[in-house]
Amino acid sequence: MQKKQIHVFYKTLLVALTEKSFLRKAGLKKKTVLSLLQRERWLDGLEDILRGEVSCAAVLELCAEAMETLAGKTPQEGWLAYTYRFLIREIYPARKDISLEPLPRGAVFFYLAALRVFMEQERERLPFSRTRDFAFAEEREVAESPYREEYGRFLECFRGQWIYELMRLGREVMPFDTLAHVAGVHHVAMHVGRQLAEAGVPVDLGLISGAAAGHDIGKYGCRDSEVRRIPYLHYYYTDIWFRGHSLEDIGHIAANHSTWDLELENLTVESLLLIYADFRVKSKGYENGREIMGFYTLEDSFRVILDKLDNVDAAKEERYRHVYSRLEDFEEYMCALGVNVELTEEGLAAVRQKERALLTAEETVEAFKRTAVDHNIRLMHKLSRETSFGDILEAARSTRDWKNSRAYLNIFSEYFTYMTQKQKQMALGFLYELMFHREGDIRRQAADLLGNIIARYDVEYGKELPTDADIVLDEVKSHDMWERYLRQIVEPDHKMIDRHKRWLGYGLKRVVTALAQNSKQEQGAAYIALLLEYYKKTDWEEDTAFVLLDTMSSVPAELLGEGERAVFLDFLEAYSVRVSLELRAAALLALKDMAETFSGMEDAGERVFRIVEKISARGNVSLQFLLYLIGEAYGILHRISGLSFHRIFEDGRVVSDIFLENLKSATPWKIKIINMELLYERVRRGVAMPKLHVATHLSNLLKTSDQVSVRHYAGETLVRLAPLLSWDQRNEVAIELTKGLEIGEFEFSKYIPQYLGEYAMYLHPKELDEFLIDLRRLLISTNDRIASVALDTLGVMLRHYGGYLRRFPEYIAINRARWKKMLGMLLSGVASYQENVSREAFYVIGHELFGMDTLSLQEKKDIFAFLGKKLLSLCGRDNPPELTFFNDTMAWNHIYRFISDYQFRYGALRFQEPGRVAFFPGTFDPFSLGHKEIAREIRDMGFMVYLALDEFSWSKKTQPHMVRRKILNISVANEENIYLFPENIPVNIANPADLEQLRGLFPEKEVYMVAGSDVVQNASSYRKEPEEHSIHTFPHILFRRESGQSGAERHDNAYAAIQGGVVELKLPTHFEDISSTRIRENIDNNRDISNLIDPVAQNYIYENSLYLREPQYKQLLKTEAVEIVHFAAGWEGEEQLRRGLSSTETAAPLLEAFAEENARMTVVLNHEGETRLEGAIIWRTLATTELYREFGDMGTASYIREHTSGKIVLATACYSREHSRIDELEQILLTEALAKALSDDATYAIFSPKKGGVRKKYAEVLERQGFLPLETGGARECFVVDMKNPVTLYHNVQTVLKEPFNGNERVLRTLKEAHYRFQTALTKLYPGELVISFDAGIMHNRLIDLITKANGVPRESLPVRQLGESMCVPFGKILKGIVIPNTVTKVLHTEKAFRPDIRSFRITEFPQYLPLASQVKMIKSFRRPVILADDLLHKGYRMKELNRLFQAEDVEIDRIIVGILSGRGQDLMDIQGRKAESVYFIPSLRTWFVETSMYPFLGGDSVEQETEEDGNLIPSINLILPYVMPGFIRGASKEAVYDLSMVCLQNARDILQVLEEEYQRAFERSLTLGRLNEVVISPRRPDVGSCIRYDQHLAASVYVSNDIERLVRLENLVK
Repeated sequence: MQKKQIHVFYKTLLVALTEKSFLRKAGLKKKTVLSLLQRERWLDGLEDILRGEVSCAAVLELCAEAMETLAGKTPQEGWLAYTYRFLIREIYPARKDISLEPLPRGAVFFYLAALRVFMEQERERLPFSRTRDFAFAEEREVAESPYREEYGRFLECFRGQWIYELMRLGREVMPFDTLAHVAGVHHVAMHVGRQLAEAGVPVDLGLISGAAAGHDIGKYGCRDSEVRRIPYLHYYYTDIWFRGHSLEDIGHIAANHSTWDLELENLTVESLLLIYADFRVKSKGYENGREIMGFYTLEDSFRVILDKLDNVDAAKEERYRHVYSRLEDFEEYMCALGVNVELTEEGLAAVRQKERALLTAEETVEAFKRTAVDHNIRLMHKLSRETSFGDILEAARSTRDWKNSRAYLNIFSEYFTYMTQKQKQMALGFLYELMFHREGDIRRQAADLLGNIIARYDVEYGKELPTDADIVLDEVKSHDMWERYLRQIVEPDHKMIDRHKRWLGYGLKRVVTALAQNSKQEQGAAYIALLLEYYKKTDWEEDTAFVLLDTMSSVPAELLGEGERAVFLDFLEAYSVRVSLELRAAALLALKDMAETFSGMEDAGERVFRIVEKISARGNVSLQFLLYLIGEAYGILHRISGLSFHRIFEDGRVVSDIFLENLKSATPWKIKIINMELLYERVRRGVAMPKLHVATHLSNLLKTSDQVSVRHYAGETLVRLAPLLSWDQRNEVAIELTKGLEIGEFEFSKYIPQYLGEYAMYLHPKELDEFLIDLRRLLISTNDRIASVALDTLGVMLRHYGGYLRRFPEYIAINRARWKKMLGMLLSGVASYQENVSREAFYVIGHELFGMDTLSLQEKKDIFAFLGKKLLSLCGRDNPPELTFFNDTMAWNHIYRFISDYQFRYGALRFQEPGRVAFFPGTFDPFSLGHKEIAREIRDMGFMVYLALDEFSWSKKTQPHMVRRKILNISVANEENIYLFPENIPVNIANPADLEQLRGLFPEKEVYMVAGSDVVQNASSYRKEPEEHSIHTFPHILFRRESGQSGAERHDNAYAAIQGGVVELKLPTHFEDISSTRIRENIDNNRDISNLIDPVAQNYIYENSLYLREPQYKQLLKTEAVEIVHFAAGWEGEEQLRRGLSSTETAAPLLEAFAEENARMTVVLNHEGETRLEGAIIWRTLATTELYREFGDMGTASYIREHTSGKIVLATACYSREHSRIDELEQILLTEALAKALSDDATYAIFSPKKGGVRKKYAEVLERQGFLPLETGGARECFVVDMKNPVTLYHNVQTVLKEPFNGNERVLRTLKEAHYRFQTALTKLYPGELVISFDAGIMHNRLIDLITKANGVPRESLPVRQLGESMCVPFGKILKGIVIPNTVTKVLHTEKAFRPDIRSFRITEFPQYLPLASQVKMIKSFRRPVILADDLLHKGYRMKELNRLFQAEDVEIDRIIVGILSGRGQDLMDIQGRKAESVYFIPSLRTWFVETSMYPFLGGDSVEQETEEDGNLIPSINLILPYVMPGFIRGASKEAVYDLSMVCLQNARDILQVLEEEYQRAFERSLTLGRLNEVVISPRRPDVGSCIRYDQHLAASVYVSNDIERLVRLENLVK
């Protein structure tokens, strides 16, 4: 080390040791320290220390003299050991076993401060060491963390208590190396944690850094007598340190890092990371008396740990393997994200995720585990943060849908064990509120959970504790919480209404049951002791007494001693004399249900007899029945007087009385329950009974009772009764209950599935199959509530289906087919387009099937084998609604738990898959039952079928890809081994490279190609010469299409080209007759098409108004008869005028003007029939020196000279044919002439005919273009405009309307008037500046010329199609749904999507289309040079994004052709090295407007929102007031911006109103928002955020009118 560096270091040391805060802490004076730091001596000793890794002993040697001076002596054990023990005592003052000589502290702090300076210099000098150094979380990494402040305090404590220095000292003082382990764990945790954060996983780096750095600090708290128990006790001491410094959140993770903590079902990612890191960093042993730390793989570390554990028997090893498997799953999850777990690379590795539909059986299992882990991590992130937990609780509190409440309760039930005490208190308060919720099932579930949380409320210290530990983990105990909520239930607030009090009280027995079931014996006894205090009081009001009587039977007998039972009997006796029928019934029911509890008492019979003797039961058969059962149970039947067996069990009149009594609302619900038990007991005893009437009565109670307990008891009794009914009686009851599902109110029908599903398992196979048909009918209902209860019923049926074969022996194949059918119906529910139905289906699969213990692991394995892969492919949605995410997480967790349990018990989870693959491509627009039948036929031949949405049939006008994919998913979700091929892998059957890739996706399987026989005969790919991997080399499955075929000979000739063999299929006629054309015709006529496509797909199509008035093929863009021609001075132009104008009088001024120097002429020709000259305009350039000579007026010349710079153009003559068929002829003439002048760099324009003046219609057009009349008193009429920075307007509203509205005269007239107003408003933005308006029809016409010319093909379509070499790819808002003549035309669907704050945007795919990267891959698969096309290229946002994708896929771009190209756009293309052509070139463009983009509901740019779209409307923004201040309009006045916004809104309103009127006239129904896409292509709606929804039954014009009112309110503010 150089001397200069040593001197610099010495100065650093000097500064550190004389710093004021240090001197104050050490109790030293600066003068003293300076005297100790003798320069020469210290400089001499520094070089050796600073050579390599710093030695604490070496630093001590340098400091020893100074320390002895400060202390007066050297401690007996030496300064090194003394300092080490001194620091431990500082950290753990309770370590009384550490005795230290009473030396001045300053000496130790002097040494520690010096040591720290040396170590800080070491970190700068030496490379990072993972066993020595800490790469703590950086400020930027914790900036958004809720634990940022706590992490900062941890670092202060870590530094302030010299913990790092302590660990460095320990290396040299002790044989073990705590630092190497702690630093290693911190390194592993932060290494993978940082990469997880980079991958988008919500990991708090501050939390994990603090926990990892402090996780073993407790080892210093273990006393010398506990040295052998350090591995078990250090968790406790770690917790003590963190709590002592108020670092509870970090400490919670740090103190729970044992692998056994993995037994907790749900851990945060920070906890997982720490356990994972601690697991991998273990001691390798000792060399030369020093511990060597190793970084192990999981598997190696597992063996190391097993060897170190005490008393490892088979059970303990099995338990350990079970929790270890969770770490394996976590590591596999990280690897799948690209995390480098080998600790060799810092950044994420690129990992190509295999598409879910292509996974093998083993890969499917792993994908399930990864998905479950990911969901769990993200949910725990939300639940473990106090703020987000509070938000979730508030969302749960505010929901009005009981299913949503159930979902939240399920989440709390699943994850409450990981809640903090404060979160548990918040949750208990919420649950208490739910105990008087209007829905009975929610009350019951809330009561169960409240009891469960209270039972597990206390923070239990699961680790070993020191013998003298007195740990207080929380001031509030579960006992306190139970006391509080028990009081609030039994004695609620007096302000609570009576109904709520009763609901609250009814839940007490469920709270008690849950409390007793989930608590330990000693805790349970304490809880019951509190409850018993309420039974010692006997003067309760009747409602409270009833609650206590009702709760009594829920107390477990084992928790009641003799005295407690006596208290219950005293309470029963006290209330046995009450008049209330409800109380008497409750008392008798308690005696009956607690017979086993009381029978053990010495005088039980006598005491019970004394009670029943006091209860009056005269004339009440229900009470007499109970007395009879009590008499039997207690052996006192002979002593109870007044009981008649005949009356109770045989009298027929009793049954009718019960029927009547049970239907009365005044009858106490306890009596109803007793009556139901009596009816069942009569049937069971074989008494002659109207069994069907009894069953029907029970089903009516199940459907209609207003008391939840009655409904549930009716259902339970009905299931018990089912075996006692005949087959036809069972079927009648099932039909009745099914009707209840369909037509009953949801608050009643939701209770039916739980019992109907079990009851259905008693139906005869024939009736059961009919019952499934009925369920299928309910499942396809558009009412999501009906579909949901049908799914619930299916779940219960599947749970009990295992016993059906024993009850009804039948062929196993038939039984299995029915089982698959039910599972398929569940999968159809998952694929539903209705969010609630899909969520309920996944809930049923997760909770009712995999989450229930009633199904064995083998049964669950069979279910998983059927639906696993399909479920995985259906549930891959990103950013689902929060409630759906919660629901899904719980379901994934249940499935994950099953997989873990199965693999642990039986090994790998394997199931068979077909060995052959059938690739079935098609546009499927839409997917029909014919397509489905083909796929099923092929599947039944032993194939796994992949349906591939074909994007290469470019001439067809298809629905967006994701819409067709949704219909596909809906249609085949229930079919085994039929999958959708991944959308991001394009397969063009004409491209051998794509086909080679297809084969490579299934390396061990033979791939067959599926096609229609007509495709083989007509497709160009089959007419090509065969080559390697071409379509000819694949074996084929061909389905015969007889229509239009001339016979088998043509088939044979076509098939000859196929080298791989052919399998032929012939569909039944009714399937073959299904066609896309037929489906569309029926949709247009609003007919039922459920015999043509899947019924749910039909609902989806009609609800979203799909296919209505949609052509099957794209419009062939024909060249219009209009042609624009520009002439320079010369004979050709003169000849055109003479030939086109028959009148000499008309032609003369034009010829005269054209004869002038530099004259130019723009003409409009009409080639329809005989070519005619429709209009012409003569213009020329004009120098400023010519102004006076031209106009003969000084004022005119001076004005123009003052207002212009650059090239001036002057229009001196014009002509337009009267009654021309070309609409807007004058506008077209002026636009074309001005556009031509702009491309020639003109910057100022004058319109001043030399003869005839300016006609009125020209004046109007000029003013709408921004021209100003020049009123200087000159003889000639002049209009002038500044053209330096023009504003462009693209008039395209007609292009977004569907037929017949885009040709309707009223509509077109309204569009024209609106366009005029829009132009006028634009002229006010920049008065005197050019507003140039381009017509979409003319632009399309001109684009055809450029594109067909570039592609080397005629502009007219050829009779026999001959395509050019290149393909045209429109990528903006132009040429959608249009085919360029003789050119492959494929749109790249892009969209400008704004962030919600409208401050920025990105270019992305158009809604419902494939991601841009996938679309570009598809274009690449055409294997053609690409001609890109758009309406405008100025700032090039779209091109910048697409250019990156084109380069990544190596797409050959021939050129880009646009309607309008600005100078800036040209520069951008030059930078990219692309050839650019345009119809119009504008050198300097100020701003541009697309007319549709300014009109709400008709156009705009989308806004990114997490919420679902309103119907078929795209949430969008129009950059006008009142939606947003249009910041892109720079330099204009606020008044002009306001007026423009108002005009846009009024135009939109007028256009929408006329469309609504014409729609009403044509179809005799209102054009509402829900039907808007019947008229508008891709309708939109102004974004109003995620909290407001549009009413789909209102007209769009109503909303625009409201927005006009909003804008009026802003007028004073804006203007």
